[in-house]
Amino acid sequence: MKQFSLLVVLIAGQLASLQGQQPVTGTLEQNPALTNKRISAKSVSEPDTIDIPFIDDFWYYQQSPYPDPTLWTDKYVYINNNFPDMPRSNGVATFDALDDRGQIYNDAGDSFFADTLTSCAIRLQSGTAGVYLSFFYQPQGRGDAPEKDDKLMLQFKSADQNWREIWQAAGASSHPFKQVLIPLEDADLYNGFQFRFINRVSFGKDNFNEGKKGNVDMWHLDYVRLDKNRTETDTAALDVAMIAPLNSLIKGYTAIPWSHFKKIYTNKLDPQITITYRNNDNTGYLVKRVFECTDLYYHQTSSIGNTGSENIQGGEVVSYREEVLNPFETPSTDSAFFELKAYLVTDERDRKENDTVRSYQEFKNYFARDDGTPESGYGYEGINAQGFSIACRYEMFIPDTLRAVALYWNPVLNNITRRYVFKIAVWKDDNGRPGEQLYLSQEEYSPRETGKFTVYPLERKVFIGKNYWIGWQQVTSGFLNAGFDLNTDDRGNLWYNSSGVWLPDENHGTLMIRPYAGKPLHLPTATPVPPEIRSELKIYPNPASQHIHVEMTESDPPTGGYELEIYGSTGQLRARCSFTGDIIDISPLEQGLYIVCLVHRKTGRIWKQRLVILR
Repeated sequence: MKQFSLLVVLIAGQLASLQGQQPVTGTLEQNPALTNKRISAKSVSEPDTIDIPFIDDFWYYQQSPYPDPTLWTDKYVYINNNFPDMPRSNGVATFDALDDRGQIYNDAGDSFFADTLTSCAIRLQSGTAGVYLSFFYQPQGRGDAPEKDDKLMLQFKSADQNWREIWQAAGASSHPFKQVLIPLEDADLYNGFQFRFINRVSFGKDNFNEGKKGNVDMWHLDYVRLDKNRTETDTAALDVAMIAPLNSLIKGYTAIPWSHFKKIYTNKLDPQITITYRNNDNTGYLVKRVFECTDLYYHQTSSIGNTGSENIQGGEVVSYREEVLNPFETPSTDSAFFELKAYLVTDERDRKENDTVRSYQEFKNYFARDDGTPESGYGYEGINAQGFSIACRYEMFIPDTLRAVALYWNPVLNNITRRYVFKIAVWKDDNGRPGEQLYLSQEEYSPRETGKFTVYPLERKVFIGKNYWIGWQQVTSGFLNAGFDLNTDDRGNLWYNSSGVWLPDENHGTLMIRPYAGKPLHLPTATPVPPEIRSELKIYPNPASQHIHVEMTESDPPTGGYELEIYGSTGQLRARCSFTGDIIDISPLEQGLYIVCLVHRKTGRIWKQRLVILR
């Protein structure tokens, strides 16, 4: 019997970071905890009552992990494109066991009601003809399957302010998205009508592996539409939509240090970029495909591949691959940051919000095989985990020094994994399997920071010539619940040792562990930002469009007297303001890469984080 298992868990929200994610910027990796303060400038007000049509297909997942506040009154679901399997459009609302901070609900029990998604009040009039609510739903997707006693429910709010259940689906394994079409009754047609979705979650009782009680029982919602003059056959959408993320252009990796990539790009660059899109209409469309790459340090955009057009029939799904040359050309010397963008050009019938998909290629000082989002959790399943080891194979493309290892830990019920202890380890490669141990930390660690990567500096530098293995050795028993990415497949590069013998792990996916190599890097700025840089700063959303929320993750920061400064990519100061914790309006700044610095006036301490503005 194999002594390991997988457990599905959502990112503690999402570059992806950006909430506190330490090592990566530029891709969404977790749902940060936001304060209750509203936007202080140029805010989007929440109307008391909105008109139909009410339409949300969650296309804005790359801008925010939260529902659109002009349509919804709460923010508990996770807006993303990593967890659904073949969605109807580019972005869904995922119901799970995590709250709006990306953590297990405080009042969670063995079974409980978790996320809600509640519409704003809607203006409906008695006698309005053909008012229907429709939506698509899917259990599990690429996440965890809800058990049969779990459920997703839809409720309507009556004029006397009571909620009544209208529809529910029982837990099941993943199936293609199904559409539900519900007519509204005459009693529902009043000014102030609301509807909401709710999910029920169950953890089960596994007293030997409590660390497995992470994010579970997922449902995904797409294309929510409430409108009049509809019929039972009104099920199509005038929309050709992207439905899958862009692939990395580096074979086997999502990130490589810039110094390494410059030496080996001819044999590591994937010559193809892949997009997948669906025609949600009943009639055909002529679709033109365009591919671009932007150097976010130097604001240079170039076309990659060949643009071309093709007819797509009603209901058809197309996966298109385009050969590309090396798009990563830049004057940068020690790091680089690119945006890859693919978009569709269609006629005026098409809903344009779903026509674009982006990904970010960062070349810094670390290697990564995962995409930054854990759909699952990994660890030792059993009561005798002492001495259990996990090893993930990496390679140095030029001889270099390994100086740190980063691991992503998933949030779990009652933070039980904080009691489990491990050490960081490094092994030589022995003909494709872990060999002699090169390093074992003297320090003992536990997964105290969840929902993000934690960087563990090595107590001594380890010189690596080519292939090597990194991982951990457990000191105590317990399911550690490390992030496991199911959207990339690193099978063959992950091995485990539970009884003195190394064996290959057969699960499809990628352990979220990242090695750091070489020397610390400096951003390519002509005028450097102030030198005393601290990393306990999170920014969300990131990339951003109109506003950002800035928050410190340090446990005991100085009080009062903060100033926020935003620098351009060449070091020039672009904005400065007093900081009180409100959400910051960035709409006056143009698209590009920035450095956000939070300065404590009295002590002179500085916290910084990178910010990407996209529109």
